[in-house]
Amino acid sequence: MSLLHISRELGPAARLAEPTARAIVDQAMPSALAALGRSASPPLPVSVRCVEPAQARGGSLVPAWPLRQADGTVTIEYVADWGALLAGWIATVGPPRRALAEDLVRSGQRLWIGIANDVVQLFVADPPAGQYSMVRHHGLMLAAATAWLGPAARRAWGAAHRSAADGFVRRLGGRPLWAAIEAAERNLDRLLADPRARQPAATVLDWLDEDRASRAAYVDYLAAASLGVAAVLEAMPPLEAAITPWLVQAMGELHPDAAFNRTWIEATVRRLGSAQTVLA
Repeated sequence: MSLLHISRELGPAARLAEPTARAIVDQAMPSALAALGRSASPPLPVSVRCVEPAQARGGSLVPAWPLRQADGTVTIEYVADWGALLAGWIATVGPPRRALAEDLVRSGQRLWIGIANDVVQLFVADPPAGQYSMVRHHGLMLAAATAWLGPAARRAWGAAHRSAADGFVRRLGGRPLWAAIEAAERNLDRLLADPRARQPAATVLDWLDEDRASRAAYVDYLAAASLGVAAVLEAMPPLEAAITPWLVQAMGELHPDAAFNRTWIEATVRRLGSAQTVLA
């Protein structure tokens, strides 16, 4: 099925209005402060701004991106139409979980997660320059925002992300896991550098549907990202336990490690039953 068709089936569920984006920032703020160990602090200086894909850092492929301003505040710039990201991610999920993935996207939760994770993103200590991984490190932010939606959402998204992750691992074809993840991240950089990424979502999806190599690279990156998120969700305390103390440690002590999330990802791959995967 074409990505454009998947996006059209989503209809209004793929669009984010600015009042909704502002409301998400307000809703996520208490959880973000708690995860940073700053519950008693004033709100983080975060705002949102809707921009055209041509001006967006991630174009239509990564529809929200937090940017630090000269005065230290953070502006989450986002595009209104998230159809490219949502259709691409749904395409990563295997048939047994595809309906679940579609329901989760239609619920609006992925839009919520996409803005909420960016509320905290630039206030977390990063690894050394050049060591940040969109799959490994950013997986923590996405998993945290997912967990803020509650145990039921965490369970459902965990199942969908595991399905996407399983597809990524099955497509390795003997390639070492970490080489494949690094290739997926490089391919995202290549796609973001392409001017076609900064077109409206429907036009981007036309491009991806026609350019099989670019479509494969984008879907492969999204599946690898799901592996990173699934691994963090599985590393969290049990669903019935409080996750805030764990997040405080993860964001403050674990995330700055250049090797963050490697062990968790490898454990998830083993649980997926991919015993023949080369963990190198």
